[in-house]
Amino acid sequence: MKRIVLAFIIFQLSFSPAGAQNDTLVINNPRKVTVISGDSLQRVIVNGKQGDDDFVYQNTIRLVDANYESKTSISRDHWELIPSVKIGKKKTDEGYEFDRNILTAHLGLGFTCPTQVDDRISFSTFKSWEIFATLAQWDHYLDRNERNCISMGFGIDWKNYRMTDDLLFTKRPDGNVTVEKFPLQYEPKFSRIKVFSLTATLRYQLNFADGFSIGIGPVVNFNTYASIKTRYKFLGDKVKHMEKHINQRPITIDWMLNATVGDVPVYVKYSNDNVLKDGGIKFRSLSFGLYL
Repeated sequence: MKRIVLAFIIFQLSFSPAGAQNDTLVINNPRKVTVISGDSLQRVIVNGKQGDDDFVYQNTIRLVDANYESKTSISRDHWELIPSVKIGKKKTDEGYEFDRNILTAHLGLGFTCPTQVDDRISFSTFKSWEIFATLAQWDHYLDRNERNCISMGFGIDWKNYRMTDDLLFTKRPDGNVTVEKFPLQYEPKFSRIKVFSLTATLRYQLNFADGFSIGIGPVVNFNTYASIKTRYKFLGDKVKHMEKHINQRPITIDWMLNATVGDVPVYVKYSNDNVLKDGGIKFRSLSFGLYL
């Protein structure tokens, strides 16, 4: 009898036409179907479906006297711009397989909005940007429901801090950065500081249902390069002026908060450290944007 029930369930899951009506759920081309039967319990687990290998459907029917209790869970549909790679061994709990360790990559696109800024400076937030990439991130799930995750990764980061008024950044002989007014005969376009960093991240993330998750942790920045670039016009000619070795802090720490709300992934980063060493102008980094 159990073989007949199992064959019927697999047949329905595999070959029913796409669509769902009332309480009917149709799953096309499942990767694996597991049926667990006991004296008072029957559990059906479906792993994968057409176009989504990470889909999981679970249905449990518990017999209570002449009645039954039914519990169903379905993993949400989702999309990933950057694919993940499953690593390590799978863990099994009552026939449900899950990947405890996954290798992922991420991309961040946002704007910088410095805080604790020197009184002489006015940054242009939506003309100042941040681009960063987590080239490899190890995600370790602490439970089979994949709700709690600890991540470690490394990557690269560019931060750009731009002014568009009549002030320009300039490097003094001691290597520290200050600001000056453009000469009257110059037609200003912008003056900016750029910092390039190698990054190491550690983060805890909690995944809720309905496309919502939140994570927090430090990002250690090894600031290997920084420069000033100023553009202006002089007597109708376009001029670009570059200065390097501007005494950036070699190591800074950003505290990063990321969240997914309605499948929209966002982030905010804030640092308690000044971007430049003491002796130069002072400002701290704040950035926000999309975290893919």
